[in-house]
Amino acid sequence: MVMEFRVLGEVEAYVDGRRLDIGHARQRGVLASLLVDVNRPVSVDQLIDRVWTDRLPHKARNAVAAYISRLRHVLPESAAVRIVRGPAGYTLNTDAQSIDLYRFRQLAAEARAVANPADAVALFTEALGLWRGEPVTPLATPWADDLRNSLDAERFSVRLDRNDAALAAGTHTQLLGDLAATLQEYPLDERVAAQLMLALYRSGRQAEALETYRMIRERLVDELGVDPSPAVQSVHQSILDGDSRPDHGRFAHTALSIARPTGQVPRHPTTLIGRETDVKRAIAALDDGPLITLTGLGGVGKTRLALETAYRAQQDFPDGAWVCELAPLEQGSAVSHAVAATLRLQHIQGAGTDDAVIDYLRRRDLLLVIDNCEHVLVGVARLMDVIVRNCPQVKILATSREALGVEGEQVLSVQPLPEGAAAELFVQRARASRPDFDPDREPVGAVAEICRRLDGVPLAIELAAARTRAMSTIDITRRLDRLRLLSGGSRGAHPRQQSVAATIDWSFQLLDEAEKAFFPRLSVFSGSFDLEAAHMVCADDATEDDTLDLLTRLVDKSMVIVRNTVGPTRYGVLETLRAYGRNRLQECALADEMAARHARYYTELVERATVGMNGAEERIWVERLTPDAAATYTALDFDNVRLAFERAMADRDIDLALRLVTSLLDLMNRTGYRPAGWAYQVIGVADPDHRLFPAAVGVAARAAWVLGDFSQARSLAKLADGRVPGPGTGYLGYPADVLADVDLCTGEAASALAHYEGELANSRASAHPVRLVFILDRLTLCHQSLGTPLGGLAAGQEALRVANATGNPTAQAMAHCALGRALADSAPRQALRYLANAAELAATVENNWLTGMAHMEAAAIVSVHGDPVTAVHMFIEVLGLWERGGPGILAQQWDTLRLIARLLARLGDTTTAAALHRATLAAAAEPPVGSAATDGLGDSEHRPLTGAEAVECARTALQRFS
Repeated sequence: MVMEFRVLGEVEAYVDGRRLDIGHARQRGVLASLLVDVNRPVSVDQLIDRVWTDRLPHKARNAVAAYISRLRHVLPESAAVRIVRGPAGYTLNTDAQSIDLYRFRQLAAEARAVANPADAVALFTEALGLWRGEPVTPLATPWADDLRNSLDAERFSVRLDRNDAALAAGTHTQLLGDLAATLQEYPLDERVAAQLMLALYRSGRQAEALETYRMIRERLVDELGVDPSPAVQSVHQSILDGDSRPDHGRFAHTALSIARPTGQVPRHPTTLIGRETDVKRAIAALDDGPLITLTGLGGVGKTRLALETAYRAQQDFPDGAWVCELAPLEQGSAVSHAVAATLRLQHIQGAGTDDAVIDYLRRRDLLLVIDNCEHVLVGVARLMDVIVRNCPQVKILATSREALGVEGEQVLSVQPLPEGAAAELFVQRARASRPDFDPDREPVGAVAEICRRLDGVPLAIELAAARTRAMSTIDITRRLDRLRLLSGGSRGAHPRQQSVAATIDWSFQLLDEAEKAFFPRLSVFSGSFDLEAAHMVCADDATEDDTLDLLTRLVDKSMVIVRNTVGPTRYGVLETLRAYGRNRLQECALADEMAARHARYYTELVERATVGMNGAEERIWVERLTPDAAATYTALDFDNVRLAFERAMADRDIDLALRLVTSLLDLMNRTGYRPAGWAYQVIGVADPDHRLFPAAVGVAARAAWVLGDFSQARSLAKLADGRVPGPGTGYLGYPADVLADVDLCTGEAASALAHYEGELANSRASAHPVRLVFILDRLTLCHQSLGTPLGGLAAGQEALRVANATGNPTAQAMAHCALGRALADSAPRQALRYLANAAELAATVENNWLTGMAHMEAAAIVSVHGDPVTAVHMFIEVLGLWERGGPGILAQQWDTLRLIARLLARLGDTTTAAALHRATLAAAAEPPVGSAATDGLGDSEHRPLTGAEAVECARTALQRFS
């Protein structure tokens, strides 16, 4: 089987010469993005940015996953072509030479390496023949446009090299037409002009060759104010001298290397990774104003970015680009002397150094790079202000931990590298230290974990990568908290840039005393934090305004970052800075006190959230305390809640741990029930007589039930020994309810109904309306399981009245579900409207459980009263919803599989229906609820499917009918 991918034109894929249908423009864009970075991970965020940019669909991540799934089905199942998901994103693994872009580059590299010009022409021509039009058509996004521009530059470079080789091979006559057309397309390109001059001269057309020189010279003088480069002038002089074979390069007499003066900025020996957008942004800023300051924390790559920007931009400055390094200075008064030395100025008798610098720069058109300004900020700001006001043709590119504060200054914040670029940098630097380093042979996720722990900070990543000479990536990961590991940088670097600890310490020592006292305390937070948390945990006698002032100053000095720009402001400390801060806390014996204050604050916060999430402010608390939609578990306060629990357990403060755990149930539906492990831990060490023990048991038992482990759920619930949790317990945290729900899922619906009818009176009398809605919702479930759904209609109607009075989205979604369930058979269209409302309400507060329930109930109604094919598609979506809800096979997934078995039986797939029937029987140990449609499907000697196998079996069967 021969695979072929094409991106140099319309995005296409072929197998054995047969064109594959790879879908519409967006799906082709995803494929193109993976092909351009073949065998390298592309993060989901990168894919979204490349395919949509700012015009995102409602669920961009889901769309990407869908496109990837379809591409996997389109591409042949083969070890030679695979799309895999890893920690850093999606990777398309295949032979790079199966992609026309990489064949183009390989052919060009081979052509540039051969000695025979005729062979080079053949290879260059073959490479250029791979182009079929505009690359990555039909994708139209800024990323695609930038890629096209970059590839066009590569193509143009190959065309020029092909011309050199053709001139060396003596085929100048055949080149004339193409060269003339190319010069019209690029009228200021000196290399093309010189090639045309040579071709004309060697074809006996000397006058036209000299006329070409005259025209290019006039254009350069009129439009750029410069004369032709020495290389073009050399060709001109050779023609005047009658030299028919002027010598200009690798291929004797022809290869022209035309370059503008490069000033003082040399090309860096290593490739700048992950900063292309930043370089373009900085170059654009140079066009917009006189002073640009690159700010960011130490080691983030400000200097490297400034040098790359200056290297690329220097050709636009007739007087070149000059780099002034201020790190060695100790006093701000020496800044003007450093700038004068950089410009090679001699002291002028009777004039001060400032005056000499200004007088020299006033008549110059140049770029001045001022590196490492933070420790002499006042002196730099004073001189830069004078230059900006008096030297109109001078542009300044400064790097500093904080802005200079000069009028007209543009501040560009340099952020850490994104995950993909960070991993690429690590691999590049590791190979420089150990040429045989192969990331594919390292433990899965090791490189990504190192880069994540180092916050994507280039200096830290480079220093860690250098350690691969002496240790494995696993050993590096284990030792990252020891800042001494991150030392031993380039001998040519300033001492503070030779280790991460020294770089951070340099920044820390520039803080004032109040900032030095406050910054280490912030290391107690994990993830992000807000102003209230910083004040309550870290401040002593200060006001909240004082705390805000300290935070703002630390943000200005790149020691604290702002995590968001929309909604309430949240702050963060990068992990490398946090490790430094923790060391400082240990030194001043404050670590334990700060950790205890942190644990108390977040326990109280979760307790407040429990109250808030049962009212109209549910969404506010959901956004604050739950992870983001990508389930990265790094968003908002979730990490701090986890840290608080760990601290309480480490301190054996069981009362605090119980308070925290028993307040978490309302968050479980948003976090996939991962905090359930905390409940298991704490009930194992808590005193059974503790007032919160029954509620903690309820949390643990409910989590086991949700995850489909009915046996464990029953055992845990019985630990409460019949005790009822006290007031304030979340509506899901009652052990007796869990026992009833186990009965409901294992064929004992009558027992469950009796329990909830008994709880109804108590619930109406309590001050917990959301629990009342829950009880009423369960009653409708019991009636549905007993085959009498209308028996739950009154309960559903009461639930809606109670829920609407609360203004709580979860309660309202539950009530709409209850009514939809009760009306499923008697009024299916009305039921579907209630269920659609339920799904919409649940989604507003990220209640994944209720969202899945609403969709599942709707699919069941459509499968009976509507189009079976529509039901098939709905059930496929429901399976995906449950899979995203948490680890393992959720309890409601088994109900979904039962319903799917009934649908498949109706559609005639009795084999799959029987397999799913047996799987549900094995899981629940009782006949599944509503299984009449699958009775009589027969038995089998085969082992019943496991939960994961049953889900995949169901999905595969449904897809055959979709």
